[in-house]
Amino acid sequence: MLFVLVLISGCGKEAASQPFELDIPPEVNAKLETIPNEPVAGESAVVRVLLLDEIEPKDGMRIELRNNDRATRLYDAKEKMIDGSLAYEIEAIFETSGENLVTYHFNADNYHIMSSFTVEVK
Repeated sequence: MLFVLVLISGCGKEAASQPFELDIPPEVNAKLETIPNEPVAGESAVVRVLLLDEIEPKDGMRIELRNNDRATRLYDAKEKMIDGSLAYEIEAIFETSGENLVTYHFNADNYHIMSSFTVEVK
């Protein structure tokens, strides 16, 4: 029991002497496109994320669709080069009309990057 207390108090002193560092992930500029531009509920559409910065996702990208009923689907996106820019895309069906949330997720360096866009579905 005494040994455990020494370990706990020793770790606390060492951690307290270290300055606190806030590790902020890099900002990623991306553009979301849908094909067609105005997707229709129940019909197939392509959802594409164009990365505008020189960043390479490690282990690919996942794109999540969340409709206005809060139902969520997660897709593994396919990597493509479009006009010299790295892009990821999925083929999906938006199930409901109205506002749908599209979120992309990927890992880069030691960070998990994610961002969301709203897509209006007819």
